[in-house]
Amino acid sequence: MNRFIVLAIWLFATFPAAAEDFLTWQKRMPITFSGFPADGETLTNFPALVILSNTAAGVGFYYDDFLSPPWGDLRFAAADQITPLDFEVESWDTNGLSYAWVRIPELTNNTVIHALWGEAGVVAPPCTANGAAWESGFRGTWHLVEGEGGTNHAGVYRDSTAYANHGSDFVSATGKEGVVNGGQAFNGTGDYIGAAALANYVSNNFTISFWLYPTTTHAIDSESTSGTGGTSGQRYALWPEWGDAKAGAGISAGNNGVSVYEHGSGYMPALLVWSGTLSGWTHVTVAYLAKRPRLYINGSLVRTGLTSTRGVIYPSVYVGGSSYGYFPGKIDEFRVESVTRASNWIWACYMNMASNSVFNSYGEPEYQGAPMVTNLGAVSENEFMTLNGYLLSTGMDANVSAAVFWGTNDAGRQAEGWTYTNWMPGIVAEGPLSVNVTPDKVGQLYYFRFSASNSFGQTWASPVHDFRWWADVRTGSVFSTW
Repeated sequence: MNRFIVLAIWLFATFPAAAEDFLTWQKRMPITFSGFPADGETLTNFPALVILSNTAAGVGFYYDDFLSPPWGDLRFAAADQITPLDFEVESWDTNGLSYAWVRIPELTNNTVIHALWGEAGVVAPPCTANGAAWESGFRGTWHLVEGEGGTNHAGVYRDSTAYANHGSDFVSATGKEGVVNGGQAFNGTGDYIGAAALANYVSNNFTISFWLYPTTTHAIDSESTSGTGGTSGQRYALWPEWGDAKAGAGISAGNNGVSVYEHGSGYMPALLVWSGTLSGWTHVTVAYLAKRPRLYINGSLVRTGLTSTRGVIYPSVYVGGSSYGYFPGKIDEFRVESVTRASNWIWACYMNMASNSVFNSYGEPEYQGAPMVTNLGAVSENEFMTLNGYLLSTGMDANVSAAVFWGTNDAGRQAEGWTYTNWMPGIVAEGPLSVNVTPDKVGQLYYFRFSASNSFGQTWASPVHDFRWWADVRTGSVFSTW
């Protein structure tokens, strides 16, 4: 029996269930993250905000094009247009903007993904409901878009992660304005949202982030690792939970600054205090590293606080305040993560939400009938290099022409930017593609991409491949890199 179970597990891992064939989806739209810095460190499993709306560009994005309404046929795929990406739909509005969060396995400058739609008889994939869009480092993601349920209602504010730590509603304010789709207003006298404590799950190294819109000032204390200064004059956007020998970390904020407080037995000092003007919506991130908080305002580091003397510090999850101070204003997109995020991650989160159309470049929607092609590698021969690719599909028109574009720089999908172009003769069929080229610079690094086209359009292989030409080493070695 045990051997059967092991074999079954091995077979499942080796031969997973067949993925959906996106070639049958009618439309797609490329999305390029051109706003991510070219010199930025690669971000892994980054949750990217994608905003969709009706457009006549290209072949158009229209809500009426969805054949499994309202959005059962929405999918996101990697640059290869084959690999599915996990996503969550935060909201769907056929008369306006729709908001989705897509988990990007590796985010770099000009990473490309595709939105796809137009397939009848399908349902939304499991990832849209099981938290897969948020990797395990996210201990809670609350969009705060839920309608008012009246006070003292359990589980109203949903946690989008797999942990499902939903927040109970103790909010009487009815305002729902936010940065991303909608947020929650707080009256400053008793409103709060409470979720289950994380004291036993996250400690000493973590990240808290949210958008806030304060409407009044808060008291500015001195930084300290002792005392109970946080018991008066504060506006706790995030109430620091009482942790007894441990300490819960929270955040007080006003339009005159932000402070980080810790709360335990006989202990409520401000470990970090930053005085500055907060005008309108502001993105606040507190990243704890080895019990020392760092404060980021709108993606930029503004203050590093003191190292806590308590043995265990953990992030609180009481949004809006509690005794010793409630927050008057608005809050949106509250997150708690069990890792200390680096500055480039924090900046990318801010920019992706604050300037979505700058961080994301939305391409023109196109029909799915175009062919699909990929790069395989380069092999050195006696007097030339063989560049290899593969035509994955001819699309909806088998009259496909193909070429390889190559040169000393990667021109992406701009044909005119490549130094050399080698067309393959005649109509090409699905299968391997090979082109022999003769570089002219010994030791030079070259780049190449295959491209294929038919009556529905032109597509490009991604990612780019490269090779280095050595005149004296041509023994069949593979020089390409991924």
